[in-house]
Amino acid sequence: MGKKKKIREEYKSVFKSGDQKLIKKMLKKYPWLFDEISQDMDQGMLKQFQIIAALGVMEDELGGPVPIDQIIFCLGVDFNIHESEEEVKEILNNVENLNLIKKDSNGWTLTSEGEKICDDFLNKNIENIEL
Repeated sequence: MGKKKKIREEYKSVFKSGDQKLIKKMLKKYPWLFDEISQDMDQGMLKQFQIIAALGVMEDELGGPVPIDQIIFCLGVDFNIHESEEEVKEILNNVENLNLIKKDSNGWTLTSEGEKICDDFLNKNIENIEL
């Protein structure tokens, strides 16, 4: 168990540094970190998870890629979170660099890893969400 603790601490440090390549490398090398990400959120990660969850909710509702205005709408209505378009774009770009979402010409979609984080987040926070 000591080894996992060291890896967790290293990941937190890498995540805070913003080194996207190293973050991807660690998540690929240690897939169990995805499970733990949803259990150990700090404030920066919380915003990312909320946006991933809003994207997932709207992707289910629309049945396909989600435009940014629909993500912002869902954040406001379902999560009572009001972020600027610029803030949401920045977070979407960061999350895309982690391969949790993909952008195409019609909007954004979750990857399989993003779907897992979305589901975990929604399951743990369902009582606080107005779906």
